[in-house]
Amino acid sequence: MENHEGRRRDISRIDGEKTTGSSAVLATVAAVAVAGPLVGLMSFSLVATVTLFLIVSPLILIFSPVLMAAVAILLVAVVGVGVDAVMWVLGIAALVCCGREIGVRTGVAERMVESVVRELGYGRSRYLRNK
Repeated sequence: MENHEGRRRDISRIDGEKTTGSSAVLATVAAVAVAGPLVGLMSFSLVATVTLFLIVSPLILIFSPVLMAAVAILLVAVVGVGVDAVMWVLGIAALVCCGREIGVRTGVAERMVESVVRELGYGRSRYLRNK
C-alpha cells in the first residue's frame, strides 16, 4: 500500500510502532494458543461424527423397512388431511350453490348461506347483489 508520497506504509507504521521479531513471535504464540484448542475440538467432533456414522450405518440398513413403513404411513396421513380439506371446500361450495339455486330467502338456511358466502370472500358476488 502506498501513500501520496510514494512510500510504502505497513499497518505497523500507521500505529507509529515498528514491528520487531519478538512481537511477531509473541503474536504467533498467541495465535497458536487460541487456535490450537479450537482445532483440537474440531478434530474431536469430526472423529466422533465419523465413528457414530460407522456404528449407525448397519442399523439404518437393518431397520430401513420399518422406517420406510413409518414414512409411508405418515405420507398417507398427510395426503388424507389434504383430501379432507379439499372435500370440505367442495362441500361448502356445493352448499352455497344449492342455496343460490333454490332461492334461499328466509330463515336459518339464508343466514347460514350468507355467512358461508361472506367467509369464503364472495361478498360482492351475484348472490349478495341480487338480494
